[in-house]
Amino acid sequence: MADFKTHLSFGSFLGFFLAIATYLADWVHTVYMAVIIYFATIIGSFMPDTDSDSGHPVKILFEFYAYFAAAITFYYVHDNGMDIVLKIVAPIAVFFFVKIILMKIFKKWTHHRGIFHSIPAALIAFFLTLLISWTTDLPLLEKFSISLAIFVGYFGHLLLDEIYSIKLVSNSSQNSDKERSFKEIIKRNFGLKKSFGTALDFGFNNKSKLPAIIAYFILLVLIVVDFQVISKIFRYFTS
Repeated sequence: MADFKTHLSFGSFLGFFLAIATYLADWVHTVYMAVIIYFATIIGSFMPDTDSDSGHPVKILFEFYAYFAAAITFYYVHDNGMDIVLKIVAPIAVFFFVKIILMKIFKKWTHHRGIFHSIPAALIAFFLTLLISWTTDLPLLEKFSISLAIFVGYFGHLLLDEIYSIKLVSNSSQNSDKERSFKEIIKRNFGLKKSFGTALDFGFNNKSKLPAIIAYFILLVLIVVDFQVISKIFRYFTS
């Protein structure tokens, strides 16, 4: 699997070209928004490591999640007539809940290279971002571009992990009739590491299928909820 610096470099690479592409295609209308696309791609490239038990990515991710959740909380409470103290306390409480409690929950109930390292998780990230962006006043294509940036970064992380699961030097030992499966034969002859196939899959790589079932259920719900904006995007590109 690729390390933190490699994922950061690859996410920056993808973000740079996606920012330029969306700006030239007139999907985003300002340099400021192009910069947001760049950083959204980098954030997306860290997201598969949400289930990591240690290291820089998980700390950076939950720091971002905490600030983002606090900002969203402030956005929804600042005009609803709440007491000024509650308007200040609520975002702070949400910040520490996400940064401390939620991170501990994730560390306890998830394991690395689990459901977060899967294609349905990348799609969930896309549709969830689309849902959140729908609450803003951004133009349709900018909402789509930010969501796409998260997906591209997320998918790029998975792809890079799979690339790093291929050994540069293959194992030259002969196959045996006792090989258990075709996958083991491929691994032996083509130098695939044990981690191959655990990142870029459809969520059913683990013994327990429950996380995958839950992920597909969440994905289905998000598609239904996002149906209106999805329809608008589809009509735009097909008209």
